[in-house]
Amino acid sequence: MIARSPPLPFNDLTERVGLLQLRDFRMADFESVYRLDQACFEPGIAYERSELRRFLSLSTAQSIVVELEGRIVGFAVGYISVRQFGHVVTLDVAQEHRRRGIGTDLLLELLRRFGAAFVVEVRLEVDMGNETAISFYERFGFQRKRRLADYYGPNRPAWEMRLKMKS
Repeated sequence: MIARSPPLPFNDLTERVGLLQLRDFRMADFESVYRLDQACFEPGIAYERSELRRFLSLSTAQSIVVELEGRIVGFAVGYISVRQFGHVVTLDVAQEHRRRGIGTDLLLELLRRFGAAFVVEVRLEVDMGNETAISFYERFGFQRKRRLADYYGPNRPAWEMRLKMKS
């Protein structure tokens, strides 16, 4: 069983952006998070309600949202497998709030939580055509490990990217 993380001291996030709050996901956030995922990804790539709800309900789910003036503008979902691998399921930031460090803060918090749970490696999948996302993850040390043919549908391959966690 994974222990819940203590409340987050996100002073640098608050100082940098002002009214942003990073906090744990609550089921009352589901519709906002679902709508944001639909806005961030095209049909067929965005999660269906049932898929997203399943990931958020996992016993080892690590789910974080960022609020701005009471509105969710970003979220990240990950989980920890029985073999102590972390998996980043999705990291979404509203279009109008990108390139402000929100994605960085979400990923860093997810990685912090994985580290606290003694995760040995973190994995994720990213569309091979999304060079912006690939570059983003590579800045954190993720490496392209293998090509996943048709991962997002016919002729839509993905990279499986991995990050070895420091002991």
